[in-house]
Amino acid sequence: MKKAAALLTLLLALLALLTAPALAQEAGDLTAACEITVGSRAFTMERLRDRDYTTAWLGEGSAKTIRITSDEPIHGLYLCFAQEPRSFAVEQRAGGAWQAVPFTPSRYQHQYIEVPGAYELRVRPLSGSRAWFQMSELFVFGAGGVPGFVQRWQEPQEENDLMVLFAHPDDEALFFGGTIPVYAGQRQLRVVAACLTAPSPVRRAELLNSLWEMGMKAYPVFGPFQDKHSLKLATAYKNAGETKVKRYVTDLFRQYRPSVVVTHDTQGEYGHGQHKLCADSALHAFDAAARAGDGAFEVSKLYLHLYPENRVEMDWDRPLPAFLGRSGFEMAQAGYAMHKTQQHLKQFKVEPRGSQYSSYLFGLARTRVGADQAKDDFMEHISLDEYIVNAL
Repeated sequence: MKKAAALLTLLLALLALLTAPALAQEAGDLTAACEITVGSRAFTMERLRDRDYTTAWLGEGSAKTIRITSDEPIHGLYLCFAQEPRSFAVEQRAGGAWQAVPFTPSRYQHQYIEVPGAYELRVRPLSGSRAWFQMSELFVFGAGGVPGFVQRWQEPQEENDLMVLFAHPDDEALFFGGTIPVYAGQRQLRVVAACLTAPSPVRRAELLNSLWEMGMKAYPVFGPFQDKHSLKLATAYKNAGETKVKRYVTDLFRQYRPSVVVTHDTQGEYGHGQHKLCADSALHAFDAAARAGDGAFEVSKLYLHLYPENRVEMDWDRPLPAFLGRSGFEMAQAGYAMHKTQQHLKQFKVEPRGSQYSSYLFGLARTRVGADQAKDDFMEHISLDEYIVNAL
């Protein structure tokens, strides 16, 4: 039966490729051919095009305006800031004067801005935001379709089908496997990713790259808690403040109103206190968010990784048409590969089926819609508005 389903999925992927209209030619990357300067210190600009997110131009000295000159018309800028930016302007020179390039300002650390065929641009901070104008990577594109790796984020929905609550960047792939590729990338449900800790700028950038690779379009939520390693739940709560953590997770449930929440193991997988904290605070918030008061909301189901009761085993090995036949597990591996600074930690990998911390195994810890019967779908018993093809 599983082989037949996998064959059907592959046939659908091939059919989609054969019947889809010809895609617009992808825009060329003009970055290397452009002159990029800031004041008289052009050599510092190499940090913007070394494609290394661990290096950044920090707006050294008083010079803050980046100037870009191209022999070919520029139709797009992809700006990867070193931290979530404050207000800035993009301007083009036309008729000897600088004119604003219209775009919708956002807080996103990685942003794409359409440009109307300019040959000379400048990007500069607006008043009061100079200290926040720091950038790790800059891409300049010509005419054509926007390349797939370019992140064009959206705000999370007011109501969501699924929330994935995790402690640190990379946990979203290591322990939750195909969850994001299947539910956000393939089925295109309303999924919100919530990282409990406040990561460094580099780790934040890596998480954005990972989530985008796995099919997320909604910008993630970052918590305020410092990343402190501990082995005990009590220590993790002491470090972060138990009341503060429980209130924060309760507010997450009320603000984003997920039908289903998936989070960590109560034992913290390999024993990490902050993983335990995610699981324990989610159990608390399942009840607390539903209590009478402003914004009260009932989450329908809460799944915990490796939970021993009401076990479900997910099939992350099915080929996904949205990823040209690659499986959810393979896409989780591709997502984890985006965490470049973590690749030297050989003890960590996306946990395969059958491993001690298998990313395929979860348990239904709380439910308001009854027990699962099929035990292979987080959305079982949840009413969804989705395309039939995405459910295959």
